Amino acid sequence: MRLSLIIAALRLRCPSFEGRVSGAAEYKPIPDNAKMKLPSAWVIPLDDNVGEQRSQTDYWQELTEGFAVIVVMDNTADQRGQAAAFDVVHDIRAELWKALLGWEMEGYDPLQYDGGNLLDMNRAHLYYQFDFSAKTDIAAEDTQHWEDLQQLEDLALVITDVDFMKPDGDIEHTLRIPLNE
Repeated sequence: MRLSLIIAALRLRCPSFEGRVSGAAEYKPIPDNAKMKLPSAWVIPLDDNVGEQRSQTDYWQELTEGFAVIVVMDNTADQRGQAAAFDVVHDIRAELWKALLGWEMEGYDPLQYDGGNLLDMNRAHLYYQFDFSAKTDIAAEDTQHWEDLQQLEDLALVITDVDFMKPDGDIEHTLRIPLNE
């Protein structure tokens, strides 16, 4: 999944962030690097989960790709987290839902919400993670086997030797079937 599209959508569709949406590889570096005006958001990749390979003739496997939006909010007015900060969490979640839920990115089922949780809170910041995912299929065209098949020349001729008198290994007839005529 192209997280750059998610970042662009949040910058465009979530007015509370005023464009303050970025990407990160994981949560750990965000508190040290979160120097943006608040509230701000960070989009990070989550796990990919796959189902069983479902085809007996080629390749077909369902893939669920996840990502999180970690929102950093100002907590100075509500250092104990009893009121204002969690109202902001509610409001931000509503903006995220309107920006993302049901969006069908190319090649994916609609985005869905998978839940959220408090990551950290101190006197200055509240960090809250919202998880999302979308399903897609891994198809034969996505595999190395497909690439190998594309390198083969077109089948031009089928030759079959026929031993029809008795199964003694003597070929009585050869059948040649040209396919490109």
